[in-house]
Amino acid sequence: MFAFELWREYRLSVAELFSLFPKMEVVYFDEKILLVNNIEENELLKIAPKIWWTIKINKIQSAIRDSGSSPEWQSTIFEYMKDFFQERKTNYAINFYWKVKTNQKDFLLKSKKYFAKLWLSTRFVNQDFNNIKSYLVTKEKLIDTQTDFNIIFINSEIFIWNTIYVQDIESYAKRDFGKTRDMQIGMLPPKLAQMMINLSKNETMLSSWTIVKDPLNNASITKQSSRDSSLHSEWQNQFNNSYTQLPIYDPFCGLWTILLEAIIAWDNEIYGSDINEDMVQTTKKNIEFIKDIFENDLKTYEVINLDAKNIANWPILKNHMIWAIVTEWYLWEIFWKLSINLEKVEKQRIILAQIYEKFFFWLKRIWFTWNIIISFPFWEIKWKYNYFEEIYEIINEYCVISKFFPDNFEVQSSRSWSLLYKRPDQTVWREIFRLQIK
Repeated sequence: MFAFELWREYRLSVAELFSLFPKMEVVYFDEKILLVNNIEENELLKIAPKIWWTIKINKIQSAIRDSGSSPEWQSTIFEYMKDFFQERKTNYAINFYWKVKTNQKDFLLKSKKYFAKLWLSTRFVNQDFNNIKSYLVTKEKLIDTQTDFNIIFINSEIFIWNTIYVQDIESYAKRDFGKTRDMQIGMLPPKLAQMMINLSKNETMLSSWTIVKDPLNNASITKQSSRDSSLHSEWQNQFNNSYTQLPIYDPFCGLWTILLEAIIAWDNEIYGSDINEDMVQTTKKNIEFIKDIFENDLKTYEVINLDAKNIANWPILKNHMIWAIVTEWYLWEIFWKLSINLEKVEKQRIILAQIYEKFFFWLKRIWFTWNIIISFPFWEIKWKYNYFEEIYEIINEYCVISKFFPDNFEVQSSRSWSLLYKRPDQTVWREIFRLQIK
């Protein structure tokens, strides 16, 4: 059994995990922690560096049948912990995932005394007696010693787990050094771009695709069917061998974010386009920068100047097997709290809708049938959400919405089966869909 410590936008964390591990069985879930079964440890550790929306991954080693009311449970936990301490002085941390059960400071001090009586030289590294941040797990090398301990009460059981992986925070600084950007353009956050890429790699989409003929030009294309095909077998093998070696295309690539995060995630084939030639050149420059400083498997990439309303005119979607479109177009004007109003937003919605209507029309015309992971804006005006209502009509006409969660999962996405990404200090937020053209 494994536990995932979830990011602030926890629904995005869980959606990403379901996409990467569609067969996982949820044991427990709240806004901070997801406990699951039916994942192999070797598989998990292999894919862990590409799980972007999870803070820590933990292996559950033990469970105690105790509600926390008896005095013995603390000693049982300390006995479990002591087996991980070495002869030399060992650092450790204890993280709590409950709200009331016991005082964390008292528990940490009791642990120190308990180990001292056993003549064990230890030091807990919890700053101010709180749960530690992932950077401290790395700094204190607690994964090497398996001494980042985590405890949670679930009904009448106490689960104990050790951290086996933490996210590489330092890699985000490497992304920014030497990269070209434009502060007037709302840039997609790298972590959100990573999550969107993972949402596109959904194994279940491989279950029923085959080759048929496009009646418009008699060309071979992919289309949903109940029949098996060599295409399905080939792509299933690619998916099983690597969750990331499947080509993606960003038709609104802007400066760089989605394409560059795909490179960092070791995709070996990426494609992009943008209506702004300056953005195309900047993207190419940033791709070369990322290739130089990150280990990657990039073999093929192409970025061209193209109006996405004319997407059918670019032969890439006909001549190459694009696994998914992953994209976010320009969110338009960057509003401040005092400058935003309903009239301005409605004008922008009309302009955006015209572009997207053409975009989806031509994707349907050329029978693009793979995943589309796409982010649309929505706005906060005077503490009220103003959604992109026009895009809902367009989606309903051209697309099928693919849900991010199983039907029996207790937490659902938004009213439109989307995921919402928002920050308290912003007025323009993001609504993320997984779509397939009808």
